Amino acid sequence: MARRVLGAFAVTATAALVTLATATPASAHTAKGYAKCDGKDVVLHVDLTQFAPEKRNTVVVKDGDTVLIPEKGKETEKFGATWTKTFKGLDGTVAHKFTVDVKAYDTNKAKGQDYDKFETYTVDQPCVQKPPTKTEETTTTTTPPATTAPEVPSSSEAPPSTTPAAPGGSAPEPPLAATGASPTWLLLSGLGLVGAGAGTLLFLRRRRSA
Repeated sequence: MARRVLGAFAVTATAALVTLATATPASAHTAKGYAKCDGKDVVLHVDLTQFAPEKRNTVVVKDGDTVLIPEKGKETEKFGATWTKTFKGLDGTVAHKFTVDVKAYDTNKAKGQDYDKFETYTVDQPCVQKPPTKTEETTTTTTPPATTAPEVPSSSEAPPSTTPAAPGGSAPEPPLAATGASPTWLLLSGLGLVGAGAGTLLFLRRRRSA
């Protein structure tokens, strides 16, 4: 009787230990990681442990909207009990927001077993300042206005030297040609001729009356 009791107790204890051993890994799904500056670059580290051993778990890692995992050419990234990845050489001149989305194949939400993980790691400030963009300096050259002399009309464009027309429409008489004689002598000669004519006329009258 005692042997039977001890045997039953041993079987129960063994079953309990087996159940505990199989249940502990299933409930201990762990997702850890970090993101930090490494000199001029950014480093992201992801460490997934104690997941169900069958290689049916999946993970997607993004840097903002850029997919880091799965890599190009692969539809999914599957893993078993553990998965570890370190991303180095990421752009250190900008801030980053990384997301790690893990789907555990043994998740059963109907039974209250949710082992999926969604972790976020950020680098809020750039590790280094982005070098300034070299822009071509535009130099404006101001050319002073050229100083030009006033145009002199050519002989063909010179205004005609014409005397304005006299009132009434008649053309003015051309000026007398200069003879070199003084106007005073001309006046005295005319007076002399007038006096001589008057003396001759007076002489002829007296002669007729005699």
